[in-house]
Amino acid sequence: MSADPQLSRRVLLAAGLAGTALVSACGEARSPAPRSADDPDTALVDEVVSRITATAALAARVPDLVAMHTAHLDALDAAPPVAGKAPRGRLLRSERQLQHFLVDAAGRAESGPLARLLASMSAAVSQQVAVL
Repeated sequence: MSADPQLSRRVLLAAGLAGTALVSACGEARSPAPRSADDPDTALVDEVVSRITATAALAARVPDLVAMHTAHLDALDAAPPVAGKAPRGRLLRSERQLQHFLVDAAGRAESGPLARLLASMSAAVSQQVAVL
């Protein structure tokens, strides 16, 4: 039997996200999310959480997107999203904007583990948009 290529990509994506979270958490008890107001990435993480939450609010019709956004927010120690519904075009536009924002955010992150996590999130969004 032939393996489902979409399923294989999803498995690789999940493994990649888990691996990134594990690698980035080396030396830390949890994710690379900032722990104090003095951390230079605090504002960036807050903005990332806000953008992911806003995008996730449009994704109720796509369970894979909801699961991905929930995992991303969990990696940033943020509350899970409340999913709502949006027309497909608006959802795709929002997901693409989020993907581009995450690329930019990864470049702005001061923390190496946070930059890797954000880059991984961007890749995950890109993969999900490609199969929508």
